[in-house]
Amino acid sequence: MFDTKSLCVDMVARSPVAAVLSTGGLADSRYLAANDAYLTMVERVWAELDGESLIRKGSAISNADRDRRLWMLDNRGFYDCEPAVVGASSGRRVTVEISAQRIWCSGSACNLEFFRAPPEAARTPGPEPTGGVGPAPRASFLPELEGNLARLSPLNRTILMRRMLAIVAEGGILLGRVNANPSIARYAAALRDRMEAYICDDPAQTAFTKLDFTTLDGAAAERQLLELAGEIWGLVHFAKDADTADLLKRLVVPYTRPGSRIVTDGGN
Repeated sequence: MFDTKSLCVDMVARSPVAAVLSTGGLADSRYLAANDAYLTMVERVWAELDGESLIRKGSAISNADRDRRLWMLDNRGFYDCEPAVVGASSGRRVTVEISAQRIWCSGSACNLEFFRAPPEAARTPGPEPTGGVGPAPRASFLPELEGNLARLSPLNRTILMRRMLAIVAEGGILLGRVNANPSIARYAAALRDRMEAYICDDPAQTAFTKLDFTTLDGAAAERQLLELAGEIWGLVHFAKDADTADLLKRLVVPYTRPGSRIVTDGGN
């Protein structure tokens, strides 16, 4: 159909930078369209955002700066290169610059927004995977999950792998704080050192270590996830007490299984 909404949705899809089309409104802006670059930035798949509130999904952070930007849209109809922070699904904060235009989209007031990383916020990319394929990871996905993953688009699978990797890696690092086992503390410290290149430099994140794997492609994120899960399954096998084994298994049981039959469900 040839209408202003379809034209704006097409503009968002073709944008070379992260872009969003949403309904206007201070308290209840809702997603109408987002391109792949935006979905990658906030670590979401479109099914999670379609028609949802920008604030409720955590991507738009409600504060005085957002109110000021919306005031400019309401009163000037646009703004350019305004500093902002958006929320990713993992809870990390992403520093961006936003340029936006208030438009009439098939009779409704909408906001067309474009996002880019400010020059001073450019990150040093994490280490790239080596050229060889290397040994097989020491863990694999559960068959039912693998079947579901095979049906995802490449973009959605990449986003999911990065999110899962962040959950497992951040959880592994956190174990060093909540478990008194010296072996677990040493592993958590070593894991944090290995993940140094991916740690978010965000002063707002003071309580927990937040990791950003957006520099990894889907295959690299998936491989790191399975390698990390394999390490944790190994720790489960050698855990001396049930509480430690249970904490470790919580990170990997829902979606992976160990590559070795030595590691049983009971951790014995």
